Amino acid sequence: MTSALTNSVPARTRLVPDQLIFPVCSRLRSWIEARDFAGHEPFDLLNSPFLQRRWLREPPLSYCWIQFGKRLGGQRVRQWLQVPPSRNPKALGLLLAGYCDLQREGEDCASQFAALKRYLVALRSPNEQDYCWGYDWDYVSLRGAKLPAFAMNAVATCFCAEALLDLAEITGDGEALRMGLSAARALTNRLNRSADTSDALCFSYTPQDRLLIFNSSALVAGLLSRAASRGGDPQYLELAQRAMRYLTSMQRPDGSWFYGTDRRHHWIDSFHTGYNLCALLEYRNYSGDASVDEAIEKGYAFYRLAFFLEDGTPKYFASSVYPIDIHACAHAIVTFCAFRGRDVGALAMARKIANWTMASMLSPDGSFYFQRHRLWINRTPYMRWGQAWMFHALTRLLREVPA
Repeated sequence: MTSALTNSVPARTRLVPDQLIFPVCSRLRSWIEARDFAGHEPFDLLNSPFLQRRWLREPPLSYCWIQFGKRLGGQRVRQWLQVPPSRNPKALGLLLAGYCDLQREGEDCASQFAALKRYLVALRSPNEQDYCWGYDWDYVSLRGAKLPAFAMNAVATCFCAEALLDLAEITGDGEALRMGLSAARALTNRLNRSADTSDALCFSYTPQDRLLIFNSSALVAGLLSRAASRGGDPQYLELAQRAMRYLTSMQRPDGSWFYGTDRRHHWIDSFHTGYNLCALLEYRNYSGDASVDEAIEKGYAFYRLAFFLEDGTPKYFASSVYPIDIHACAHAIVTFCAFRGRDVGALAMARKIANWTMASMLSPDGSFYFQRHRLWINRTPYMRWGQAWMFHALTRLLREVPA
């Protein structure tokens, strides 16, 4: 529920030793499993049975419902409107990645693997030849996106496929490998390609658009480079190289990226910058292409300088502290863990951010709040946006911190 408080960013957070990361992660895991991986999302208000009439779902009313649900509509509003909890495929992918990390650390996660893979099979995008995934709600945006529930999109498909490849590598699960490679095939066959030259291309966000969105195209390229190394089409590596050349060509002089090329997409935020950096790093690791090193270093330097306060507080935008968003907190931990091999201070930064997040965004019930604003906290525990991301982040950090 959204709650009006006078809290601002704490000047100093309490110490959260590494030994507390595991119990916090365990409590979050229990919270997630008690709900069988289902929950609410910032954009799910149109799932309400009271908002199914056509005239309520057309612009401009649909825009208003979506934004109201994200900005002001907490748990209580969703209860009033009877918005059902549902399983989001991207959340399932993030959770699967988290359980893979726990399995690497010696836990037996076989039952969770079976359940999550079963849900991913059931919730694949309908009427598609290959495995791909979307979101569990209809979405419309003033910035141009229109996504029917479960229709394929690049970002959800990439996170699900990456987790399935993790599962295949850890357990030897052949079905998971086939699903991950099938998803790579879907991305190459179904997404549109803009800015398409012999040296560059940009993959679209969905098969229905030609928007030039940097992070989604980068995520596709990162996955394709990995899929090529796991038995996928060798052409994937060439496609990934061209997509990464486009991404690096669109990097700004200070190392940043806008969200996309359209003027309506000219903002710079933390977690989409992190998506670009992690995708570039994945591509570099699988391809060995050193031509992206300068872009990685410039982007990482900008990211570290622009998006964090001295105490580890993660900013949403480069230009402002608020709102402090759980998605930005979680992906910052993941990003710094990924860069531990390039920056000797990266792991310490990941721990500092985790410390701040556990001290400032953790609910007494073990879940994490959505956003901290200057004068109030939105306490809604969204499953994909917050809980799945924090589970992924904390399990990834547990792989890195000393036992």
